[in-house]
Amino acid sequence: MKRYLLRSLKYFLMLCALFVALIWLKIAYERLPLTMGQMLQLYFSAWNGWAMAVVIVVMSATYPFFGFVRRTVVADIAADREQIEAAMATSGLVLKGAEGNTLHFRAAGLQRLTLLFEDDVTVEQQGEQIVISGHRRTVVRAVIRLEGYLVNKRRGNE
Repeated sequence: MKRYLLRSLKYFLMLCALFVALIWLKIAYERLPLTMGQMLQLYFSAWNGWAMAVVIVVMSATYPFFGFVRRTVVADIAADREQIEAAMATSGLVLKGAEGNTLHFRAAGLQRLTLLFEDDVTVEQQGEQIVISGHRRTVVRAVIRLEGYLVNKRRGNE
């Protein structure tokens, strides 16, 4: 629950910063004779400013719920480790650590910032499948690449 609240707070601050940046751009490029404070007061004196505030709160409260996923792939960490690491590397992830039947990956470079440092992807063995969990966009890209690498490996072994 603590992690969920922290993620919600991060997205709330990011969306507020985006809202303020858009207002600043509006003032700068339309050459309005208003200050930022006057523009915010103008926005919140009408219903559309309050509607935007509600949208920001709702989006930041719900995004951590649907923004992070777990996907399963039929594979073995020990036997398919080369394909797993290759799929993660092409998705912009680097191996952070390994313990037992679990691999921890993290985004590299600027991708960490774009994911608001919520870039941890975990790969763990559960029976005959591996479970990949983390940020939705990152996990889905990695799973698609991994499935392709696994198909190519099986074709090469035939």
